Amino acid sequence: MSTLWPSTIASLHDSLAVLYGSVGKLQAAKSVDVTEVIEQLKAAAESSRNLRALVLSEMPEASWHSREELDSILDEIAKRVEARNIERKRSSLLALAAQLERGTIVHRRTMRVNQLNQLRDQAIKELRSEAAVAGTPNSIPGPEADEWIDWACNLQEPQDAESLQTLRSGFPHLDEFIANLEPEMWTVKKETMV
Repeated sequence: MSTLWPSTIASLHDSLAVLYGSVGKLQAAKSVDVTEVIEQLKAAAESSRNLRALVLSEMPEASWHSREELDSILDEIAKRVEARNIERKRSSLLALAAQLERGTIVHRRTMRVNQLNQLRDQAIKELRSEAAVAGTPNSIPGPEADEWIDWACNLQEPQDAESLQTLRSGFPHLDEFIANLEPEMWTVKKETMV
């Protein structure tokens, strides 16, 4: 789910726990600060409104009458969000594969161009294969596909160690291609609008 979901749900749980503590004091016939209890109730109501708004923004048709029904809806929303995240990862991988196909390698030596084209082909196959896996594909670090090659060619250790490690471990063919590619060797034809 988005980063708001866990914090919004936690906020509701926390505000209810505080309110339940005051209710427990009332049940035990202990004294409570009525103004404080009213503020606790207001905080719980605000947390409830925030969670309701998030649920309805994701599932406008949702309706529930109990916490169990709300939990069921939250589970369904989590599944939808996860499915979108998986699809976004697949799209990102396929967009980068398409970007690699559109590009051209320029070098004064034909042998070097052939070597890099072979590495590029392996990287494209790797990206497509990862996008086709059952379950959640590996995430590729970095910007969108049209900016990715420039970004990747400028990665340096140690400041970019995490991104480099992600590439090495999740996409070894892509990593090898980028490691052998100099930015000035790469050109991409601009798509023309018809």
